[in-house]
Amino acid sequence: MGNSKSKEITKHAKVAFTPEQLQQLEQLFAGLNGGKDLVEKSFLSHFPENPDFSIKLFNWMVERSPNHQVDYTNFVILLELLLKELKDYYLGDYKFRNLEKFELFALISLECLENDKDSINRFMVSYSQGSIVIRELLNIYSGGQITNSQRNDLAARSVTNTIFDQKDEMPFNQFVSMTKAQLIYANKLCKHYFNVKFLGDQSHIEIPRLNTSSFILNDQVLALLQLSSPDFSKIKQLQLQFSSSVSNDDLDHIADIVINTQKSLLFIFRNREDESQNDTFQQQVFGAYISIDPTLETHYIRRKLKDPMNILYNDNDPKSLYFGDEKSFIFSLLPKYQLFMSTFDQRSKQCFGYINNRSFRVDQPLGLGFGGDGKGNHRIWLDENLKGNSTCRINNQCDLTYEMGYLLEPHIEFLNLTCIEIWSVEEKEVNPLLQSKIIEAGKEDMQTKEVGEQKESVIEQK
Repeated sequence: MGNSKSKEITKHAKVAFTPEQLQQLEQLFAGLNGGKDLVEKSFLSHFPENPDFSIKLFNWMVERSPNHQVDYTNFVILLELLLKELKDYYLGDYKFRNLEKFELFALISLECLENDKDSINRFMVSYSQGSIVIRELLNIYSGGQITNSQRNDLAARSVTNTIFDQKDEMPFNQFVSMTKAQLIYANKLCKHYFNVKFLGDQSHIEIPRLNTSSFILNDQVLALLQLSSPDFSKIKQLQLQFSSSVSNDDLDHIADIVINTQKSLLFIFRNREDESQNDTFQQQVFGAYISIDPTLETHYIRRKLKDPMNILYNDNDPKSLYFGDEKSFIFSLLPKYQLFMSTFDQRSKQCFGYINNRSFRVDQPLGLGFGGDGKGNHRIWLDENLKGNSTCRINNQCDLTYEMGYLLEPHIEFLNLTCIEIWSVEEKEVNPLLQSKIIEAGKEDMQTKEVGEQKESVIEQK
């Protein structure tokens, strides 16, 4: 093992780490404070993206250490909780064994020092505390020192608005449950984060790159989408196809993009309820991610372009103006964050996206739409004349395509768009080995959860 500190631990107890991992931890510990007991600033340089969290992590370790000194032995014991699964624990405090990695991350971020499960579940989380947890979670994706904190806070606050829904505080277990409902990959991210930080996992924690700057998107917003959508994690880069402060000629440009782009598309819309809303957070932002499989065409014009000889399709086919597939979703970003996934309801006629303009020569409404009931009613409808037209609207009552819920505040029906951005998607190359690891990791998470529940049941019966 190469060093007496690790040998001393394994001499007296079995540990969850391999000899190679212990060697890594010993080298890391030596670099944090010259091999001495850790101090408050020991983790600062190791967590440039989350400096406040690094200090909280140290304080958490101090509180959990029997002698309130984070020596190498206590360091290893506590890292068992952060890095290993329940079935692998040997040294960690039993009271924390059933906590998932996001729960541990949240407890550290909240500076909660409760020591038993009931007390932890009853621990009250305020709105401001919850916002900090979300912000520090999103910071994981930054990969470096955080700048422009005010803009970063907007994304965290939008999620927190959804979680708390005008409440001032809520119990810890409810906060965790609500957060995981919005950010479904939070636990997986925290697990990976701890492994990267302490065991040197070389796989990158990254979000899609933008090929140019955006008026709306930033790292934190992209992190939200990645934490919420199964399809978004496959994206390598987003390329700006269209950006406008909204004019009456926009529909023609948008139609060209939809028809000619053979990639999935991300639509972002900024709405201002009235001219007095100059503050960024007072404005509303929403959008749609339309997944496009180029091998499966539904839109009439896209089919014609691919089959000009009418070999696969002919002019007698129904002239569908819908595009997209079941991996599409719509979402709100500000003032609240929420995703609405496909319902897979066949009655909807798969109205993921709709586009029609005058050049198509199809006798159907001219405009851009998302969602709906397949009978001409759309969840989001943007008329041919996008600017200042009273028919551009949000309809929360008619959608069979996407999950129900308010994209904007309930009283908002008509839209006054101030910005539109459309981004095309460049997906990552799929690594078969990595894909199999992800599948196995998912199975392992389920098995671990089942083991934990069984053990907890046995303890309660006793």
